[in-house]
Amino acid sequence: MKSTRTSWLPEGAPTAAANGERTPLRLVLPVVAGAAAAWVLWRLAATSASPPRIVVAAIPLWLALWLATVLLHALRWQMVLGRLGTRLPLPRLARLWLAARAIGSLVPSGTLGGEPVRAQLLVTSGTPAGRAAGAVALDRALELAGNMIVGPLCIAAALALDAGSGAAMLAAAASALVGLVLLTAIYVRSIQGRPALVPILAPPLRLLPRRWRAWARAHAAHADAAMRDLVAAHPRLVPAGVGVSLVIEALHLVELAALFAAFAVAAPLPLLLVSSMGIGIAHAVPVTASLGTLEATQVGLFTIGGEPLAIGLAAAAAIRLAETAAIVAGLACLATAPGRRSRA
Repeated sequence: MKSTRTSWLPEGAPTAAANGERTPLRLVLPVVAGAAAAWVLWRLAATSASPPRIVVAAIPLWLALWLATVLLHALRWQMVLGRLGTRLPLPRLARLWLAARAIGSLVPSGTLGGEPVRAQLLVTSGTPAGRAAGAVALDRALELAGNMIVGPLCIAAALALDAGSGAAMLAAAASALVGLVLLTAIYVRSIQGRPALVPILAPPLRLLPRRWRAWARAHAAHADAAMRDLVAAHPRLVPAGVGVSLVIEALHLVELAALFAAFAVAAPLPLLLVSSMGIGIAHAVPVTASLGTLEATQVGLFTIGGEPLAIGLAAAAAIRLAETAAIVAGLACLATAPGRRSRA
């Protein structure tokens, strides 16, 4: 029997196969908990004077928009891989992206836990390890660039709504500024041919278990080297990738509006922006599947925005159901990913 373990992953490192084979119950329980949370929120909202309802006709529109955002994520990743000399079909990359994002949601790491899995899935698809690590790191950086650029717009909307305290908004603005500075530093250091991820990630890596720390540091070093080579060889890739990220952010907003419409939740544009910001904050918190944080941010933001509690509960239930459905889709993609069908 020939093992599918790749040589660049040390013994004990988290892998897609290990996550799927050793702890299936740990992957299933958060999905069940998410569905239960959505049911509880919906039941609470149903006890109000204006109980929520589901608009079935709006569900296909939301599904189409959700699929479009997934394909755009895969397209940006395909752009990066293409510059590195790897050609993979868009549907396959969409499946790998969904699989890794599901693991990133379930592992309490602010969705970052899915990125090593995404790199490993590329390796099992035939991509060299260093190239896979660099492609994943750059794609993630391009995603964060879009987040950090759109973040101030969400903060401005929150201020327009008079949502939250001035101190909270100042903290959010400072976080967005720090993110932009970090991304700019990564890009500038890559252009200069200097390591960027290793020094930046050194402090948080100390929080990892010791048996994973060296592996994660080596993974970051691989990514650093690949990013430097890529930026030097393709200077136009980063601006183009940031442009795609901004399109994704805009489409995410339309998708969120369609999701709310499917649950008969009418949210004005400022509240949509604030809700989107709340989803990003909840995902950044290292909590499994963002259980509790996702619901609390939505209920709190809608309530502060002047909406009845029942509307906030319905919005939270809608987002929780969408999150759970995305995790289920990702786990299904993981189960059929290359290297999972056989270990022969």
